[in-house]
Amino acid sequence: MKARNGMFAFSMAIGAGLLFGCENTQQIPGPADQPNAAQQVRCTADFSDATIARVLDGSAIEHVEPLYSRSASKTSNPRLQGAAIVVEPTKGETEARLARSLECHQAQQPGITTSAARPDPFRLQGSLVGIDVTSARDGFRIEVTGSSSAAAREILARAQALGAQTGVAQGQTADAR
Repeated sequence: MKARNGMFAFSMAIGAGLLFGCENTQQIPGPADQPNAAQQVRCTADFSDATIARVLDGSAIEHVEPLYSRSASKTSNPRLQGAAIVVEPTKGETEARLARSLECHQAQQPGITTSAARPDPFRLQGSLVGIDVTSARDGFRIEVTGSSSAAAREILARAQALGAQTGVAQGQTADAR
């Protein structure tokens, strides 16, 4: 009898915990909340659009080219992933600082600081964009990737349009301008 009462009390405790405990739980952020969470935690005035203005307006762009997947097999065709954008650095800029500034730019609400006339390959409506910055001789290579073929095409088109505003065509360097 004692075992039965003990089991009943244990069951009641678990049931009450599940019933009342659910009210006090925090919501786990989903993919749609990721940009906002990143902005709140990591994005300060040190990483504002002003720090990357020359990248965002296209004046720092030296070269734009399509970015394809690195295929391991000889029979499969490479798939467009986005764009590779080579930019000239500003004095004292590092890979990490440029990457963080671009991530913070992406995390902002669309339309807050961007002009409708300026193409923006670093942010797509309703889709997260992958941004990877590496050193490229005397500049930086920014690889911007999309999660789908359509996103990759949109990223490439916007990158080429941004470069074209300053005279950089696809596959053309700033020296050839």
